[in-house]
Amino acid sequence: MPVVDITVRRGRSQSVLRAIADGVHEALVEQFGIPVEDRFQVIQQKEPYEFIYSPDFLGGPRTEDFVLVRIVVGKERPVEKKHALYRAIVENLTRRAGVNAEDVFIMLDAVTASDLSAAGGRPFNPPHLDTIDEQGHPAPPGPGTDLRLPHRDPEQNA
Repeated sequence: MPVVDITVRRGRSQSVLRAIADGVHEALVEQFGIPVEDRFQVIQQKEPYEFIYSPDFLGGPRTEDFVLVRIVVGKERPVEKKHALYRAIVENLTRRAGVNAEDVFIMLDAVTASDLSAAGGRPFNPPHLDTIDEQGHPAPPGPGTDLRLPHRDPEQNA
């Protein structure tokens, strides 16, 4: 369950903000294999005096179109998967919202599932995380897992 915090300078249109959010989500679905419906995002728009960043530290030049993306995920991913996510986010924001690659800063935090509750104070235990191994690949099914497709009675569909 990624939680995404997107911070930008105030003044972007609603459609551009949505394109940025959609681009980040699409990259998470494609690169980390999260379910499409697993979407929790906050967009913060700041006045210039509230959003302070270096125009050229380790990149840039950064402009007033700078986008800061912070993602908190409930499972650690391999470095290669993280790098693929960063590239996909930048590509998506450039393509969807016209954001220059040098204006995208991404910070990824991983917490354990025990650090989260999605609703009702219940522990976070989504089934899709059980299917990813430590290298980010689908994990083999556990012992006793029934891999057969459910039986369909052809008469029921008639």
